[in-house]
Amino acid sequence: MEVIKRDSRCLTAKGGSWELNEDARKIICFTSSGELYISSSHEKSYWVLAFIDKLRRNNVKFVIKPVSIEQIAQLYSSNVLATDSVVQSSGRQEEVISIVRDAVELKASDIHIIVRENVTHIKYRVDGELRQNQEMSENDGNDICATIYQTMCDVAEPVFNPRRSQDARLMSTTLEKCGLYGGRIATRPTDSGLLMVIRLLYDRGSNNLELEHLGYTVEQVRLINRMAARRFGINILSGPTGSGKSTTLECVLKRIISQREEKAHVLTLEDPPEYRITGAVQTPIQCDKNDDDAVSKEWARAISNAMRLDPDILMCGEVRDLHSATATFRAAMTGHGVWTTVHANDALAILSRLDDIGVSPAIMTDATLVTGLISQVLTRKLCPHCRKPWHQHAHLIDDAVRQRIEKYCLTGQVFFRGEGCEACGFTGINGRTVIAEVVEPDDALMDIYSHQGKNAARRYWVEQLGGLTRNHILIQMINKGIVDPCEGERDVCMLDDDDVVGLYRGDDASKN
Repeated sequence: MEVIKRDSRCLTAKGGSWELNEDARKIICFTSSGELYISSSHEKSYWVLAFIDKLRRNNVKFVIKPVSIEQIAQLYSSNVLATDSVVQSSGRQEEVISIVRDAVELKASDIHIIVRENVTHIKYRVDGELRQNQEMSENDGNDICATIYQTMCDVAEPVFNPRRSQDARLMSTTLEKCGLYGGRIATRPTDSGLLMVIRLLYDRGSNNLELEHLGYTVEQVRLINRMAARRFGINILSGPTGSGKSTTLECVLKRIISQREEKAHVLTLEDPPEYRITGAVQTPIQCDKNDDDAVSKEWARAISNAMRLDPDILMCGEVRDLHSATATFRAAMTGHGVWTTVHANDALAILSRLDDIGVSPAIMTDATLVTGLISQVLTRKLCPHCRKPWHQHAHLIDDAVRQRIEKYCLTGQVFFRGEGCEACGFTGINGRTVIAEVVEPDDALMDIYSHQGKNAARRYWVEQLGGLTRNHILIQMINKGIVDPCEGERDVCMLDDDDVVGLYRGDDASKN
């Protein structure tokens, strides 16, 4: 039997980039030079077939070499990975786990590792803001990134390449040590180094998070409950990346499961599943994520396949293009309740986005089919202990901003971000809140949209259906002393947005 070459590593060994558990290592050994050694008496075992499928899904080239179990044990014993490099890798892994745990303690959504010439910056995104955590040398930063990608991920290419973009996923053993449900990794070379971003996904399976806790108003929750109660129809949620769309969908699906006493089959299609939803069957999209055409076709195939799996409610992670849009609308047209997302600037802009994708106008303006349009963004909430009242801070802000605040807000109730205190960790911030628009379309709104355009439909929604715009809700939050008006304008919209498009209701209405 040939022995692993000295310059070849056993990737399935403990600490390897394709690490297997102890039982699987008895019958499988995969090397960095592409040889896949398997026990000749276990060629059809689940572990062998699953590992081969995993390699193929990640487009990894390999050559199968059947050997005895004894020979596989010898391969592991002679593996060059079992040298000082393991000790060094293990030390780096502990360093990574410490970094991630610190981020988790701060409830960060992302970790940014920015490797530059001579220095590496590690930053955490907390409440939407990037905060510097620590610095290290360029070499240490490169080692950290390589360690994460090659030894702490289970969905990744076999070799870390800092000179091109790569995606990966943290393995379950790492997640358990850090108290996470999932971790998505993306890398990209820069002009002077490397950027690695780790999206931290938390397990909220047992919590009681509700739409009201996110920031939705009582009336908006009532409308969403009506959408959730319908037997069929498509409900579409929009918002920028990082606006909490997945969290909102999680709350909605949990509510549906609870209301239907867990007697409904709730099926999700996600890329990948981000949060555990108790009572739902969550499935990933599996294809070459570097091939946009393959991803597009796989979404359409997955949705078509899902309709044959007897769902009552189907959650499709995203309508990306005409392929996925067509399949998603077909699911709604064949009697399924569908929830999905698109990228659009406001609730009625969802229709414009569907039109841009190529969805038939007759289908997308059918109010019996499109039963809900929701748009949300996030803005920071002020720490109630150190916020500054209007009279202490007004003289420090720009004249134009001050004039808008004076026109549209109740200045006696306006507060600004403070310097920070022990209660807020010296940030001046106490979490974030959703600012949303929720539209339950009717035939008249859809007809106006079709013949007069989005702005006319928006006016009808506000004036005839009592719709609450994000501008109106932002002003309410400012008047309650919850949101800094300057940050609200930066995160949500300008305070005069409704006025500019002819939706301003007068000083009294806006200041309520």
